[in-house]
Amino acid sequence: MEYVKGGELFSYIDEQGGLEEREIVYMFRQIIAALLYCHRIHIHHRDLKPENILLDRDTFQIKLVDFGMAALQPFGKFLSTPCGSPHYAAPEILSCKPYDGGQADVWSCGVILYVMFTGLTPFNYPNDDRMSEEKRTCLLYHAIRTARYEMPEDLSAEGKDLLRRIFVANPNRRITMKEIWNHPFLHKFDTEFGYEAEHNEAEYWVGPGPRIEDWQPLKRHDIDWEILRNMRTLWHSEKEATLIERLLDDK
Repeated sequence: MEYVKGGELFSYIDEQGGLEEREIVYMFRQIIAALLYCHRIHIHHRDLKPENILLDRDTFQIKLVDFGMAALQPFGKFLSTPCGSPHYAAPEILSCKPYDGGQADVWSCGVILYVMFTGLTPFNYPNDDRMSEEKRTCLLYHAIRTARYEMPEDLSAEGKDLLRRIFVANPNRRITMKEIWNHPFLHKFDTEFGYEAEHNEAEYWVGPGPRIEDWQPLKRHDIDWEILRNMRTLWHSEKEATLIERLLDDK
């Protein structure tokens, strides 16, 4: 795999104890662009956290990793498997009901943004050793389901507004990934970064969408079996023979 010499974003945040807003915007913008690309092809990460984001400390370029929990969500469908890390999981995932993977990723991005600001997660187990583990977990889940957290005092108005719009328990009222991209927080330093008008367009970062006219039918000898085995995680219910048949189909 590609080597990213800076290690996890988690380690960098832990060392710094919270980051400056300028570098937060620079990296968070990349995270959102990467997820816009994934969501456009209906792939949702579902385990977003600083430990699953790698950082090149020379260029401050980020890479999303660990798609082991990722799922393909066809248009008009919902996901149902509870997964991810509790501190970063959206309320709808904890409810064990069908959910939209895109909106669940939005919530996790909010937790990541909060951690980048403060070095701490917004939703935590109660610090009371007298409580049972079950009770502490129930209280953590309740805080997440009700979006109960403390807004840091020293955040900018743009940062606070974005967090408020992300931490909405109802996913239908929560800001979307595309709306995050257009939020003033992500464009606060455009002039300082030297971004021209075209840099403000998500398409500039995400790239053009796939076109059916560019599709070339595969032959059996073209299939990379290692890639196929890795990608099968996105189609849990399909047999390998079915996937191969569809890959070879010229229709």
